[in-house]
Amino acid sequence: MPEFSSKEFLIFLSFLAVSATFWFLSTLNDTYEREYPVKIEITDIPHNIVITEPLPDTIKVTFRDKGFNLMEFAINDVLRPIHLRFAQYAKAGGKGSISAADIQKIMKSRTMQTTSITSVKSDRWDFYYNYGAMKKVPIAIYGQVMPATNYFITRTVFTPDSVTVYASTDALDTINVVYTTPLNLTGIKESSTHSVGTQKITGARIEPSTVSMSLIAEQLTEVIINAPIRPVNVPEGIALKTFPARVDIKVTAAVARISQVKPELFSVVADYNDISANPNEKLKVKIMVQPRGIVRATIKDNKVDYILETP
Repeated sequence: MPEFSSKEFLIFLSFLAVSATFWFLSTLNDTYEREYPVKIEITDIPHNIVITEPLPDTIKVTFRDKGFNLMEFAINDVLRPIHLRFAQYAKAGGKGSISAADIQKIMKSRTMQTTSITSVKSDRWDFYYNYGAMKKVPIAIYGQVMPATNYFITRTVFTPDSVTVYASTDALDTINVVYTTPLNLTGIKESSTHSVGTQKITGARIEPSTVSMSLIAEQLTEVIINAPIRPVNVPEGIALKTFPARVDIKVTAAVARISQVKPELFSVVADYNDISANPNEKLKVKIMVQPRGIVRATIKDNKVDYILETP
C-alpha cells in the first residue's frame, strides 16, 4: 500500500477543500423553498380594551429564492416579529382580523426582489376584544372521573372555585359554566389534586386558564338498617296499617360516615293514594327523606301487605 508524504497529504486536503467549496457554492446557487416561523403581535392597544382571544403568536411563511439569499434572512432581520397596530385591524363588534395578503405584503417589503412568498399559514386570522365586560362563572368537569370499585368520590373542589370570563356582553349572556379540558381519570382510590386546564371559548378570555382540582375519595361499605313505615295522605276516619310495620334498607356510604346513619334519619312512607290505583295489590313503600352524604339507599322489599281499618 503506497504511503503519502505530508506534502502530498496537504495537497490532497487543499483539493478536497476547494472541491467542497465549489460544491457548496453551487448548491447555494440553486433555488429552494423554505418555511420559517415568524412572531406576530397586536400593538398600541388602548388602555380600555381587553383582548379576549388574541391572534396566534406565530405564523409560518414559505419563501422561494436562491440559497444565498435565504441564508441572509437572519443577517437582514427579515424574520423579526411583525407588529400590527390595533386601530388598523380592529373592526366593529368586538372582532378584528388580518389576512394572509396583509402578512405577505409586510414580509415582501423586507425581502429582495428575487424572493417570492409561496404561502402564509396560520391557525386563524381573527382576534376578539371588548371594553372590559366580564363575569365569574363556575367550573365543571368535562370527561370521565371514576373511582375504583368500592370507592366513592365524595367531593370535587376547584381552586379557585370560579373563573373570570372576558367576552362581549352578548356572549357573556350565554356563558354560564366553563368546562375543564377533557379528563380521563379512572380507578381513583385516594384523595388527589390535579392541575387541569379550561376549555377555550371562541371570542372569550378565561382567567385563570388553569385551575387546581381536588378529588376527595373514600372507601365504601354497606349496612342494613330497619326503619318504620309512615302512612301518608290517609283520609280522616280511616287507619292504614302495613305488614310489616318496618322495612330493611340497604345503605351504602363512606366508611367514615356509616356510623352516623340512623333509622330515624330516614322517612319511609306508604301512600294511601296509591291504593285506589291498585286496590288488589300490595302497597309500594318508598324513601322520601334520607340523610345527606350517603351514596345509595335501597329498600330490600318495597311492597308490603296492608289493611284499612275504621275506628
